Amino acid sequence: MDLGKKLKDKRLEAEFTQQELADRLHVSRQTISSWEVGRTFPDLTTLVSLSDLYEIPLDDLVKEDFRLVDDITRKVTRSERRKVTNIVLTLLLIAASAALVFLAYQNHLNNQSNPYGLHPNDIYDSHWEVHYDPERRHNQGFLSFDRNSAVLVNQYDRWPSEGSLQAVEERADENLSSGMEAGLHEFDDLSIEVYGQHYIVTADGLLMEFTRLSDTIIRRADGIEYRKVLDEHAHDSMHWIGEQMYE
Repeated sequence: MDLGKKLKDKRLEAEFTQQELADRLHVSRQTISSWEVGRTFPDLTTLVSLSDLYEIPLDDLVKEDFRLVDDITRKVTRSERRKVTNIVLTLLLIAASAALVFLAYQNHLNNQSNPYGLHPNDIYDSHWEVHYDPERRHNQGFLSFDRNSAVLVNQYDRWPSEGSLQAVEERADENLSSGMEAGLHEFDDLSIEVYGQHYIVTADGLLMEFTRLSDTIIRRADGIEYRKVLDEHAHDSMHWIGEQMYE
């Protein structure tokens, strides 16, 4: 027996007219008629209500009507997929919101000045060039900082290389970690901190300390001064300069 015939028989057994049943289920009389002639099916929620109303188990109500069983299975499957999709989207939204809050908070911290008016954003997203070298060794020198990395370029007119091979290698390692090694070098995991009138720049394999002389001039501990050129990083330009140096 198909579902439409069962619904009609159960309605008549309960002595409901189509209109009375429609009123109970908050649907139209035409909808009841459509169910009973098999043109359409009740949705799963309505089937549960009919099962309660007629005091018949739901599986007894729908069994043998394979079209309805397939329809319910498809709808349940789609519903479960929607639930999973909604959960995934909600988690992604939460993660994105948390990331935005963290970035906003981090930017807020980077904008906080210390008692001397220094803050990390003075260095983040900036480009500098050598302004003064007390030993007059630099031909050109540049620093570029974005939010995550530092790119350094040093080109010298002269560079002392006397001493043993071990001494030269040790000096090369020291120069690299202090940002003085000749050529182009890039360092990841950039972090900027301020202490008194100093900027402490650290990255993977790099440690540099600068003293602020003005809003646009900073000085290393060895006396080399840098002048701010841009309030944004210039990594691409630095790589181009590095390529020209090796040609």
